[in-house]
Parts: sequence; structure tokens; C-alpha cells
Amino acid sequence: MKKIKYWGIISFVLTVVGLIFSIKFQSMAYWGPGGTFTWTWYWVGAFLSYFCSLMAIVCMFLNKANNNFVLIALNSIIIAPSLLWTTFIIIAWQSGM
Repeated sequence: MKKIKYWGIISFVLTVVGLIFSIKFQSMAYWGPGGTFTWTWYWVGAFLSYFCSLMAIVCMFLNKANNNFVLIALNSIIIAPSLLWTTFIIIAWQSGM
């Protein structure tokens, strides 16, 4: 079994953080004063979801020499739905659903 290097660990942590922001960025829209709606935190959450997920992909490529198949599969299984869910929610909110 291959030894997981620090790029693999960083990739996994970024994947999990991206997933968390993907799930929570809708509720971040209500972080305004007194729980009011604000687009600022909504877009900050969406940006962090995309940024962390894409940086996880970059870290997987940086770890190319020491890739662990299980880690790549796990990251891919988490990243793909995270990106799709974030995109779906942005489209839904922008269309007024």
C-alpha cells in the first residue's frame, strides 16, 4: 500500500471543507444583521465551496507521484456531487425557485 503524503491529506481536508460549504452556503445567506437575508454571505459560501473543491483537485494532481487510488476515489465521490449541488442551488436561487 502506498504511503499517503501531505498533499493527499490536504486534498482530503479541502474536499471535506468544500462539502461542508456546499451544504451550508444557503443558510449563510441569512447571516446578516438580525438574521436578515444578504447576498454577500451567500456568494462567499458559494465561492468557498467551489474554491475548496477545486483546490482539492489541484492538490490531487500535485500528489500525482504518490497517488493512492482509494483516496482519489473517495475525493472524487465527494467533490463531484458537491460541485453539482452548489451549481444547482445557485441556478435555483437565481431563477427564483
